[in-house]
Amino acid sequence: MPSRSDHPSYLNAWPQAFLRIRPQINQDTPTDKPYLEQLSDSSVRMVDPTGPTANVSRYRLSTVPQTSTYSFSHVFPSATPQSDFFTKTTLPLVQDLLQGQNALLFAYGVTNSGKTYTVQGGGDPSSAGILPRTLDVIFNSVDHLQSDNKVSNMAVMFVSLTDRVI
Repeated sequence: MPSRSDHPSYLNAWPQAFLRIRPQINQDTPTDKPYLEQLSDSSVRMVDPTGPTANVSRYRLSTVPQTSTYSFSHVFPSATPQSDFFTKTTLPLVQDLLQGQNALLFAYGVTNSGKTYTVQGGGDPSSAGILPRTLDVIFNSVDHLQSDNKVSNMAVMFVSLTDRVI
């Protein structure tokens, strides 16, 4: 199994902050100018919604300058498949976990930003989120690790904090 040094360069610095840009969904007005523009694999520019089609009443205008640039370990565009997102962000943590390392993945975002879809997934198997993919890797690895006497006990915890209730 790969070690941390085998991971892509953006995974060698700990901790990391990843940004996954949520695609527009049915309730979004397709003519709205995007408020988040990907500048590179690691940075985005955020602007207040403007223009004739911007429904300003739907947004809270920011208190920072109208254009702000933010940097992340890696930015994933809206078209990134669930499998790619998992492989590039979560699989290295799971592999390290199976090698005896501690791992923590923390999903954060405002309401309707795509956390549930990213973590749990959608209705079809190809859209499985990082949680079912993680459990699949762990459960498919335990027998091999136990037969090699590399693991005797394993504990996995999933906590969902919603409206400040666990």
